[in-house]
Amino acid sequence: MTQKLTDKPVSIAADHRGVALKTRLKAWLLANGYAVTDRGTDSDVERVDAMDYAVRLAAEIQAGRSDFAVGICGSGQMVAITANRFPFIRATLLHTVEESLGARRHGDANMLVLGADLTDADTAERMLEIFLSTAALGERYAERRERLARLDPSKL
Repeated sequence: MTQKLTDKPVSIAADHRGVALKTRLKAWLLANGYAVTDRGTDSDVERVDAMDYAVRLAAEIQAGRSDFAVGICGSGQMVAITANRFPFIRATLLHTVEESLGARRHGDANMLVLGADLTDADTAERMLEIFLSTAALGERYAERRERLARLDPSKL
């Protein structure tokens, strides 16, 4: 296993379409020494709204209980759109292993978002591994992160 960037639990949540992938990634996290905070859902039968689970994940990061979160819905779009409404969240919807490096190195993403209907479990595991073990780069990327933190969407 590669170097871990956090000792805090990784928060994970999914809507009904993402339950199977969430279960697989949760098992991977536990098998690789991560503590996990599961924020739901556990049923792939009852339809739920992905927005609610993105908000739950954002709350874990805002409260400082987690440094990283994983959100899953059918396409990943609703989790990413909702999560990025919060100024302290840098959610990234990924489709390839290669994207994981840039999301962490250049954007210091703190929430990995996956589309359960679009991402196979093996690829998702590899993306998660890279996401949780890749440090953000400094210098101009640190400045970019600081600028993001200062953005006030109400003044655009």
